[in-house]
Amino acid sequence: VTVATDELEVVVRRSPLLIEFRDAGTHQPINSDERPMAYDSKGHLANMLFDPKAGNFIAVSKKLGFDEHFYGLGEKAARLDKRRGSFVNWNSDTPGYTEGKDPIYQTIPFYLGLQHGAAYGIFFDNSYRSYFDFGRSSQQRAWFGAEGGELNYYFFYGPSIKKILNRYADLTGHMPLPPKWALGNQQSRWSYYPDTMVEQVVREYRERDLPLDVIYLDIDYMRGYRVFTFDQQRFPNPKALTDRLARQGIKLVTIVDPGVKHDPPGASSDGRYFVFEQGLEKNYFQRRSNGELFVPRVWPGESVFVDYTLPEARRWWGDLFRVYLDNGVAGIWNDMNEPSDFVDQTGKNQLDVVSYDNGERTTHAKNRNTFALLMARATYEGLERLRPEQRPYIITRAGYAGIQRYATMWTGDTNSTWDALALNIPMFTTLGLSGEPFIGSDVGGFIGRGNGELLVRSYQVSFLAPFCRNHKTSDGYDQEPWRFGKYYEDIIRKYLKLRYELLPFLYTTLEQAHRTGIPLFRPLLLNYQNDPNTYNIDDQFMVGEDLLVAPILKPDVTRRLVYLPPGAWYDYWTNRKYAGGTMIYVDAPLDTVPLFVRAGAMIPTVPPRNFVGERPDDTITFNIYPDDKGWAEGTLYEDDGVSPAYKNGGLRRTMVTARRDGRGFAVSVDVVEGQYNPGVRKLNFIVAGQRSTSITRVKT
Repeated sequence: VTVATDELEVVVRRSPLLIEFRDAGTHQPINSDERPMAYDSKGHLANMLFDPKAGNFIAVSKKLGFDEHFYGLGEKAARLDKRRGSFVNWNSDTPGYTEGKDPIYQTIPFYLGLQHGAAYGIFFDNSYRSYFDFGRSSQQRAWFGAEGGELNYYFFYGPSIKKILNRYADLTGHMPLPPKWALGNQQSRWSYYPDTMVEQVVREYRERDLPLDVIYLDIDYMRGYRVFTFDQQRFPNPKALTDRLARQGIKLVTIVDPGVKHDPPGASSDGRYFVFEQGLEKNYFQRRSNGELFVPRVWPGESVFVDYTLPEARRWWGDLFRVYLDNGVAGIWNDMNEPSDFVDQTGKNQLDVVSYDNGERTTHAKNRNTFALLMARATYEGLERLRPEQRPYIITRAGYAGIQRYATMWTGDTNSTWDALALNIPMFTTLGLSGEPFIGSDVGGFIGRGNGELLVRSYQVSFLAPFCRNHKTSDGYDQEPWRFGKYYEDIIRKYLKLRYELLPFLYTTLEQAHRTGIPLFRPLLLNYQNDPNTYNIDDQFMVGEDLLVAPILKPDVTRRLVYLPPGAWYDYWTNRKYAGGTMIYVDAPLDTVPLFVRAGAMIPTVPPRNFVGERPDDTITFNIYPDDKGWAEGTLYEDDGVSPAYKNGGLRRTMVTARRDGRGFAVSVDVVEGQYNPGVRKLNFIVAGQRSTSITRVKT
């Protein structure tokens, strides 16, 4: 049987059952089954392949291309190209993970295959524990399978990776725009308390002229780790605190874990706990198959988890956030939502937990990997209901495919080591290739002790990541930007200031990610798919189409090789122009990260500031980097940065082009979309490397 479209042919051989996907124009195979799809109710197939002691097992085996590369699978502590790797998807609390540790926090069963410059994608929509093997166990096949559920997968044909990411976002959901302040610098610790310490940290930032938009409260702000409460000794007046912070341009984000303290009336001496009592009364908590309440242990001690598969429970949970919003809290941090259980981190303690699941009453085996997704959904929808005039801001540690609809994510409890820093780039780019555009890590690492050099080099990676947050464990050496002395602090300030100057460019690129599914933080191969030299570069990255960054990822290194893809490139710091398609040596003293701009680009910037909204964007500078033909173009996206009005035309998209005109340049500024009015402002135009170049004509 052949199913044909304008672009794709799907050929199904019925006996034995084999499926092949072909290009409709050339009729050449793109992806082919190596053996029939398999279902085994007794686990014999599973035992034959890898012995996971599974019951029901389903699997798909694909022919392995001789030069086939594999990307994606979400959050993996692995290099960019997953060829010859094997991976497990099972959301797991894994503090201090290192390269090769698998699984870790998230499950995104979506991957990209790339061979001879043409790409395809496969999304295996199965929430059971799943397995992916990209030629590690066989020279003949790449295969994927799961320990239950349906053999249900979606096939995407490019041949462009960007097209696949766009279609994947259409299927699983586009990231909504976060508030613009979420792109600002963020500071956290387990934990800042009492309220006076929170204010002291903010005061240090302001007095030291270090930009900051957000500060976090970790678990110690609560009364005995009870979510939706404040400790009255440490935080006697949360609303007064958030008001004082707001006057300094600072937003407060609080952690909210899924563990609700098991706290029946009279069980503790410090008052009744309304969240537990309400949830128990309404029967919103998870239970075991025998009907008993499921009682794991997390930070509050004995706890319960909400059954987020219940629509009524999700709405109840979302409405609980009123206590935070009434106290001026700006965003919510969902942590420990794999879900973590101190009794047993593998999930074995939860095997007989039953969830509603649309009336099917399915077990933890199916629902573990979607627990965080549904918790984030409940949180997002609650904030959206309670505060409809503002965009929700949520960050999450765990997730499943589609998590981008509800939350920013970060890479969990990393180490303060150079190896962990080097993992940032392939992890960030892989998440972007897996449908999650708004990503980041704990700048400087979470666990252990770093030093000033490591912290500086960490900021030189994260100052252009969407999520830029310094976070540290309670027993780790302090690592706010000033902790290692003025020399390191001055360098960090330089990069934070540069981040805020580049906010128009970053926000424009983030909006593209919202609209198209193409991430802000990119591997080089995403922009240069036809260049095989980019296929396994995981120590460089690009921001959008135009910026290329090659950070230093080892100690005591001040020079490195940088690959410049085809085309011409400008050194951001010197404006020196290089021909691409080659490797170059670049000096990189500690205060310099190798940073290049694509010739033909135009980068919008604003004067530096200490927080988003400190001053209006009434002066915008377009930095012009002409190509060899004297041409450059760029886009500026704008909206109010706060409300959801952008969804209904409350935006402005401006195209700016420049071309060489005699001894100068002619510039054209055209509003191509939207009704948002940013007000009167001054536009500056600077041509890179040509101080005396004049702008001969500006057309608006």
